[in-house]
Amino acid sequence: MALWRSPSRFWLPIAIGLAGLCVLTATAQQKTPPKSFTQDDLKRAEAARDAAVARVRALEAKANAAAREMSAIDTDLIAAAADSTAREEAAYAAEEQLMILADESQTASNSLSADQAALDDLLAALMTFGSRRPPALATSPEDSAAAIRAAILMSDAAPALSKRATELKTQIDTINRLAAETREQQANLSSATGALAARREEIAALAEEKRRATSSLNAETAAARAESKRLAAEADTLRDLLASLAKSAPAKPSVKPPPKTPAKPPAKPSTAPAAKPPAAVAVRPPSSGAAPLQPAVGTRLYRFGQTVEGEKQEGLTLTTRASAQVVAPLDARVQYAGVFRSYGLMVILDVGNDVLVVVSGLDALYPEAGQWVLAGEPIGRMTDRKSPSPELYLEVRRKGQPVDPEKWLGPKT
Repeated sequence: MALWRSPSRFWLPIAIGLAGLCVLTATAQQKTPPKSFTQDDLKRAEAARDAAVARVRALEAKANAAAREMSAIDTDLIAAAADSTAREEAAYAAEEQLMILADESQTASNSLSADQAALDDLLAALMTFGSRRPPALATSPEDSAAAIRAAILMSDAAPALSKRATELKTQIDTINRLAAETREQQANLSSATGALAARREEIAALAEEKRRATSSLNAETAAARAESKRLAAEADTLRDLLASLAKSAPAKPSVKPPPKTPAKPPAKPSTAPAAKPPAAVAVRPPSSGAAPLQPAVGTRLYRFGQTVEGEKQEGLTLTTRASAQVVAPLDARVQYAGVFRSYGLMVILDVGNDVLVVVSGLDALYPEAGQWVLAGEPIGRMTDRKSPSPELYLEVRRKGQPVDPEKWLGPKT
């Protein structure tokens, strides 16, 4: 993995390297001398070259400013992602609480229905007995005996009836409380869902702004570098030509030769591979020693090493909420971003220390290959499909070998 360098250290060698490129390519790119030339031709060529070098230096300053702007964008992205994660966790908790409340409400309603029939029979008997006048003991001793027995039974049933009435009131109060809590949780879920939608739009806009700024800057710098190289080679060719003609001229030259300068030793050929223009401005170095973040809020579906449909899992599969955001677990360089076979949209992150992180199952991607992302920065989102739940696949490889993502992520998984 390429080592990170700060923006000022990264872009400064571009301008310095142009001079070296000019020297190395001057001999190889010598052109056929024109039949007629003047010192003015050299001045014009050197002026064009100097303008190109100044252009590269201006781009260097622009790159530093762009790096600061993208650092601010990264900060906003991470803050928005952290807020979005918190709201997703709240929405997840609200959904779970709603399921619990629904079960409790159903249990309370069933209990109330079971008691209702027995209570109705008892209340009907009480109302019937209460509507009759007690008979005279002297005229109807049989009725009086029945009345006495009924009174005794009613006196025995009164405490039980009072207890059942209290239990009934408690059940009704419980159902009312659960209904109120359900309405509150539904309101919380609705609020969290609305805020999540707004955050997702903000994150997508910030990610697009970063991608656009990076692409524009890289294209502009590459064009300026190529133009500067061409003009520098042209100017060096003219200078060498004028110098050689001045030395071989039999008479006084019509133009003054360039001042003598100490000969420079030939540059040693470099054994290092030619540097390639960066795909994106590296804003910050990867963090060291930081604990990886869980890429998404969700529930484990398949664990590392588990056999599913005859195949041993080399990663971790999570079920998430619809449109859940996915963040980078650590500062990383994006090695791959795009569709890959049956995995769908996939991101491969190089987090350093010979560790690659594979994230797939996404519905939208934010970064591009070659771009730097920071820990907690959103890299994509899941599908908005609610059923079945979206599935996020996470695979971690160290030196090419799969490792358990749960152990790598730590206890929060």
